[in-house]
Amino acid sequence: MAYKIEIRVGIAVPVDDVYEIVADIDSWTSWSPIHQSASGKLGFGAPFRTEEKFEGLGLWEIDGAVADWVPLSHIHIVVPKKFYEGSLLRYFEFDSLSETGSSFSMGAAFSGFLSEREGRKYGKYFRAGFQAFAEALKAKAEAEYNARPAEQRLKASKPAKVPEIPEKTTAPWAPPKQWKFGKSK
Repeated sequence: MAYKIEIRVGIAVPVDDVYEIVADIDSWTSWSPIHQSASGKLGFGAPFRTEEKFEGLGLWEIDGAVADWVPLSHIHIVVPKKFYEGSLLRYFEFDSLSETGSSFSMGAAFSGFLSEREGRKYGKYFRAGFQAFAEALKAKAEAEYNARPAEQRLKASKPAKVPEIPEKTTAPWAPPKQWKFGKSK
């Protein structure tokens, strides 16, 4: 059974603005209180490396890869370990609550005997660090959003015009409507 550490924070900003800040991994050191260095690009299997400083733990290195990634939804980082150590999954998740509000979750899932013990032992330090990261993200996102002129606030990364869905037409190979399937006389 996995041991999970998660924090969640509400942010008064559209989800796409929050996602853009987190997706720019190389800039984390400029605003995140726990990241001493961070590098990575979003893409399946892309390398992800950070050095995080947790109060009471010191420097913690994460050298992993992007395991799963869906824009405006989630980023999952897998950290490879030896088979007997278990596994570690770091994740960042985004939820749209309204047009101008969102929710951000950050966490770690430790699975495997040694990994679960590690999570239980250091969980309070991770939780405090994750909370500091989330609060800094909230402050940055809300400050950037409120600094924009009112008419540009909801235009962050939305297309100017949403394309219309074409009307459904009958395929040329479809049977005529008078044919009936399933019942025989």
